[in-house]
Amino acid sequence: MFLPDPSISLTQMYGRVRGFYLSYSGLGKDAKLLILSISIWSVTFGFLDVTYAPFLDILGQRGELIGTLMLVSSFSSAVLMIPFGILADRYGRKPFLLVSTVLSAFSFAIYFFVTDIFLFVIAELIKGLSWAMSWGTSAAFLAEKASEKQRPYAFGLSSFGFAAGCVFGYVMGAVPDFLTVAYGMDRPESIRVMYLVTAVVSVVSLFPLIPIKEERRHLAGGTEARWLNITSWRVVSWFALTNALVGLGAGFMIPWFSYYFTRKFGVNLAEVAVVFAVSQVGMAIAYLIVPKMVEKIGSVRTVVYAQATAILTLLLISISPGFTVASVLYTIRVILMNMTSPALSSFFMGLLKSEERASGNSLVSALWNIGNALPRPVAGYIMENVFLDMTLYICASLYSISTVIFYGVFRKEDST
Repeated sequence: MFLPDPSISLTQMYGRVRGFYLSYSGLGKDAKLLILSISIWSVTFGFLDVTYAPFLDILGQRGELIGTLMLVSSFSSAVLMIPFGILADRYGRKPFLLVSTVLSAFSFAIYFFVTDIFLFVIAELIKGLSWAMSWGTSAAFLAEKASEKQRPYAFGLSSFGFAAGCVFGYVMGAVPDFLTVAYGMDRPESIRVMYLVTAVVSVVSLFPLIPIKEERRHLAGGTEARWLNITSWRVVSWFALTNALVGLGAGFMIPWFSYYFTRKFGVNLAEVAVVFAVSQVGMAIAYLIVPKMVEKIGSVRTVVYAQATAILTLLLISISPGFTVASVLYTIRVILMNMTSPALSSFFMGLLKSEERASGNSLVSALWNIGNALPRPVAGYIMENVFLDMTLYICASLYSISTVIFYGVFRKEDST
């Protein structure tokens, strides 16, 4: 569908490319500023993804403790996400995004200044608070800043920007190894220096948010304002279930991939960072293509086809003969499993009313985070004491169940 067709004239090909460009360039100023902020902030996420578990491993922490620290941020964000979503729907999304960015920078700075485990717990709590304020709110804010027709492209460009930012974060993940070789820093110190850089990057992501305009919101009278502002419960419930299953599966494996690769194949952080960066580049490109796929085959089928193939490649990683093959399979898996995110977000937002989007998305995201948080200490124990590949099989199984349920529930609401 996206390969050159010799029967298409150059004029027709130019028209398609121009139409593709105009679909994205037609987004409003506020939507573009929000996407820019998300893109800058995602640099910090990419760096964290590469370095966090190996950094704590280098400090001598066991897998169970590493998983517990991961649990703190994910679970705290899940618990707080719903109330912040309710407040954002009623009082406005922008203030929560501004505060979230400041808290994110503060949490990264803690890792630069201290190495005390207790203070690491505090940093994870602050990080969880930051995620709770932004996770569901940003999607609702972006949906508000784009028309129904533009929405798939807004989420596609947002996901592209997030992936592009992650690429820079992954490249930053290779810098500690360079600092160790070039300047003689010990490995923990070199990673801590880069955490300070990520704190600065997080602050920079604050500035595109400032000029964004948002209409002032007022609470309606009565006690209704105290309750979750959701009426589309069937949609939200099924999305919550399928997302919770994906989150549960991801918690067993996805945050552990850098740890998994260093343990299974004996590679260093720089090698892992390169693989992560390449996978993000592929995913960024795929994000821009997905809206056209949705137009051709529908949101649900786009999600199901991509996820089913991703699950197969995930299983093949466990039997890879070496890191090269595993890294290729990992890259394919990342692209396929994550490229559907803008399609899912746009599809979900389109099924909800404007006034319930932040609440609904926060509830779904909260259950994803709870599912994602709970297995992390268990996964750390399994990988260190039982069988390194077992968590990968658990992850693939839960992904499969979620994909089947999602298709069964939403296939009739697909649009082509």
